[in-house]
Amino acid sequence: MPKKRCRQHVNPLSFRAEVERPDWEKVFPDLSRPLEVDVGCGKGTFLLARAASVPGRNLVGLEIRKPMVERARKDAAKLSLTNVFVLEANANLHFASLFREASVERVYVHFPDPWFKKRHHKLRVVTKAFLEDLASRLRDGGELHFMTDYEEYAKAVLPLVEAHAAFENALGPGTMALAPLVPDALSDREEWHMRQGDPIFRYLFRRRGR
Repeated sequence: MPKKRCRQHVNPLSFRAEVERPDWEKVFPDLSRPLEVDVGCGKGTFLLARAASVPGRNLVGLEIRKPMVERARKDAAKLSLTNVFVLEANANLHFASLFREASVERVYVHFPDPWFKKRHHKLRVVTKAFLEDLASRLRDGGELHFMTDYEEYAKAVLPLVEAHAAFENALGPGTMALAPLVPDALSDREEWHMRQGDPIFRYLFRRRGR
């Protein structure tokens, strides 16, 4: 029987199901640990590598493609990772309801779908509304890591985040990182583009103090 393919790109508006906040006390053995969230974690390559490298942190992966969620969960179980949880959810709809205010230490948005056509830009992950959710859920000093291989998307996100009162570019206005921000955990996409010698636009934003 042929293996069912998982679509690379899925319209986020197609996933509007209600998602209940998990009982985090039952999910993680220690809620005092710093919390990191990987938005659009895919099959979990980066998420699981990161979880393995920082056992003293809790990690949550959000993904709207159910087959990817199931695969990441199975791989996490095989690796006996108790500090990672993968959830089928739409970050643009559910981020604020899933996490308490000022409870998240770091958020990763790695190679999100650029939705190239202008009429589709409203489907992009990083929007003013999403930044509002992040601003409320990130701790003071918390970080947003954004990465893309599409220059136009990078040029759109950079001024959007820098203009938000709650965020600052940790590397300086208009400055991007020239090397991996998390070198011990590379996603498939980041590793592939690095092998190809492609430009990667990496930005590190920090939540200002309240």
